[in-house]
Amino acid sequence: MRMKRKFSFKILIQIIFDILIIFSSFIISFFLRGQLDLRSRDILFSQYSAALIWYILIIIIAKLLMFWLFGLYRRIWKYASVKDMVAIIEAVLSSSILMVVVFYILGYPISLFGQQLNFSLPYFPRSIFIIDFILTIILISLSRFSGRFFNELKYGSPKSRKKRALIIGAGDAGEMIVREMIRQSNSEYLPIGFLDDDPSKIGRQIHGIKVLGPISRLESSISKYSIDEVLIAMPSASGELRKNIALRVKERKIKCKTLPSLYEVIDDKVYLYQVRDIEIEDILGREPIRMKIPEIVSEIKDSVIIITGAGGSIGSEICRQVVKFNPSRMILVDHAENNLFLIEKELQEKYDYTNSIPIVANIKDREVMKSVFKRYKPVILFHAAAYKHVPLMQLNPEAAIQNNFIGTKLLAKLSIEYHVKRFVMLSTDKAVKPSNVMGISKLLAEKYLQSLSKSGDTIFVIVRFGNVLGSQGSVVPIFKQQILSGGPVRVTHPEMKRYFMTIPEAAQLVIQACIIGRGGEIFVLDMGEPFSILDLANNMIKLYGMEPGKDIEIVYTGPRFGEKLNEELFYEDEELVETNLPHIMEARYNGNGRLSKDETIELLFNIEKEMQVYDYSSLFADLKKIVPDFEEKEMWFNTIKE
Repeated sequence: MRMKRKFSFKILIQIIFDILIIFSSFIISFFLRGQLDLRSRDILFSQYSAALIWYILIIIIAKLLMFWLFGLYRRIWKYASVKDMVAIIEAVLSSSILMVVVFYILGYPISLFGQQLNFSLPYFPRSIFIIDFILTIILISLSRFSGRFFNELKYGSPKSRKKRALIIGAGDAGEMIVREMIRQSNSEYLPIGFLDDDPSKIGRQIHGIKVLGPISRLESSISKYSIDEVLIAMPSASGELRKNIALRVKERKIKCKTLPSLYEVIDDKVYLYQVRDIEIEDILGREPIRMKIPEIVSEIKDSVIIITGAGGSIGSEICRQVVKFNPSRMILVDHAENNLFLIEKELQEKYDYTNSIPIVANIKDREVMKSVFKRYKPVILFHAAAYKHVPLMQLNPEAAIQNNFIGTKLLAKLSIEYHVKRFVMLSTDKAVKPSNVMGISKLLAEKYLQSLSKSGDTIFVIVRFGNVLGSQGSVVPIFKQQILSGGPVRVTHPEMKRYFMTIPEAAQLVIQACIIGRGGEIFVLDMGEPFSILDLANNMIKLYGMEPGKDIEIVYTGPRFGEKLNEELFYEDEELVETNLPHIMEARYNGNGRLSKDETIELLFNIEKEMQVYDYSSLFADLKKIVPDFEEKEMWFNTIKE
């Protein structure tokens, strides 16, 4: 409240100053036009004295109105740029046009209800409008850009000086990053101060840099100390806190960056090179999950791990997480050669891990996959290979079933044959009441693995989660590309909501589920409330320092084929049961009426055979037994083409 009062007072002072500029500009215009002689006021007042008050009142109202509409009172002029100069010109030009129109109308007698009124304003020379226009631009620009001039006089130009950095968080991460800034003579940052909500730290100094106050003083600290950049140095901060800080900083039109979050920190240390722009993943609004390290180390250390889809968004992140626990070998399987090359190179260069074996192969190729299992004898298999794009799979339903279901079945059989200890499959919320082929294909894979549960030495576990922020083809990179290209941002529906998690969270969920699974479980992440896609678009636009609807337009395209407005993570006959790990729940069946294990196995066997011989009538009938709402004309596009 105090900050708002201070901000309102500044605007009031600026408006009063603008009124003086508007008045002075108008009077000086008369003088320059020769209508006003300083030695004799008779010329002006004899001709215009009766209307002078009306002139000034109309001009002040017109200009202040346009200044407000063009945002001249919402800008921070200490950081004024060419864009702000353009706004001044647009506001003054619009107000001048408005004045011309008003004075032209009022230059003639006014009729009201059929009665002729004597009120009319004498029409002064048109050149006064031009002179007033130029003078107003000059005076308003001088008043606005003076803040930047004195700022640069005091601190130097932002282009030549070091970036004046305000660090949010005076904990271990903040201390390490300030130490790095001071130690590195070529660092681009000059630490100015900390903000921290811990009362015991306020007023103290860390490496000679003072803790200025709580985070609530963010805006006042930015203005007072001429801050160029804000760094969030709180790896354990919640997404809600990061979002609050980031959006407040962006409103001040300066950069906001962050240090790594908990799941990005290696060896509990942070480094200056890790400072990066804040992204939408950082402001998800939920506490990040952490792994139970001891149990994972004992399972993975010195074991042979196989990861399918290793070059994909989640598969590659699983590689990054697993490598920290020193497996004896990592077998990386992917049919995309370039993706596989990139993750193997990263493991070697960033993590100094040289025991990765890249295998360019399709998981449906039985002979190739059998040779991989036979040669390397994996202990744990993380199955991330899948076709996931809903609209594309609607147009290629056979490919979805073959890869996501039959490919999974092949890997499961090989895992049993070669005594793989744990098999973890990544599933999706689209497998719950599926309305598209991709969801159906993942549901079939879930059913098959649950029917196996634990076969021989192999434990089968399923991990089901919602949309993964930042994964290839997901909404975040699509929105990002649309924003960077100037818009519009295309939102399917204003009411569409989705569960979201970050790529590191998805990878950690998969790894932890591997450890706690006993066979046949479906684990889901406690993802809180679903997130509005429209809110996501608005927040992303704001993170890029722009205003939704003004700088970047949002348009609605309508849901695509197979898309639901709201996704679900479990069925009505499933209940979420807590596990011994926070954030991870088990979706456990609690009702009756489902197919028995034998019936399920027989049905899945029939579906596989029907796919091989293209017996669509039998296939659709069997799919309907698993998905009661299945409608081939809506959910299997090939039938439409025939």
